[in-house]
Amino acid sequence: MTYKDVKELVSAESKTKSRPVNNIFTNKLVQLALVAIAVFLFYSVYNSIKITGEKLEISKRARKEVDDLRLKNLKLELALVSMQSNEYLEEQARDRLNFSGDNEYLFVIPESLLDSAKDRVNTYLYAGQEKEKLPTYVVWYEFLKYGI
Repeated sequence: MTYKDVKELVSAESKTKSRPVNNIFTNKLVQLALVAIAVFLFYSVYNSIKITGEKLEISKRARKEVDDLRLKNLKLELALVSMQSNEYLEEQARDRLNFSGDNEYLFVIPESLLDSAKDRVNTYLYAGQEKEKLPTYVVWYEFLKYGI
């Protein structure tokens, strides 16, 4: 009986078993197909991450809009409660319909007359004075240093 070296046995077995697999992966067409599949998978992962980020941004904006609408709804409910009072109705009647209360006198002045009167008062008060435009940081510095 002849004994063969262990290395010879292992190499002979591995050559017979590994050849079909090696032949598949050494084929250029198979390698190209595997690269194409890998690129497709990377693109799919990138695209899904991008879409998930966009959906999260939309969700944040929707949450903020819902919070803003809840706040607006609360303000409107408070305004509705205050509008149902008699004091509010009296105030609106006086402002919009020019009604007066007891021992009150009502003066109706047209808007055009008010505008021209404001211009004349400003010319008397600020005649000869030109306001200088100071940078904002100087105004704040003077305010903090000297107060009002």
